[in-house]
Amino acid sequence: MIEEDLTRWIACDKCQTAQAMWQIKMVDGELYFCGHHKNKFSEGLDKVAYEMIELNKKEAEVPQLETAE
Repeated sequence: MIEEDLTRWIACDKCQTAQAMWQIKMVDGELYFCGHHKNKFSEGLDKVAYEMIELNKKEAEVPQLETAE
């Protein structure tokens, strides 16, 4: 099984100079956008995308409750 490396540097498909922060999956392919261009095109993307993945996002740690012993 090959795992996709989502930490690699991917350029924004619109400006080519910024790192892509979003992967936009559509029926006929996928696009990568920096935050600026994802926001700029969000209205149109909402109509055609079936999934939007924020890349390089670190999950917040959930604090653990202390248990009485």
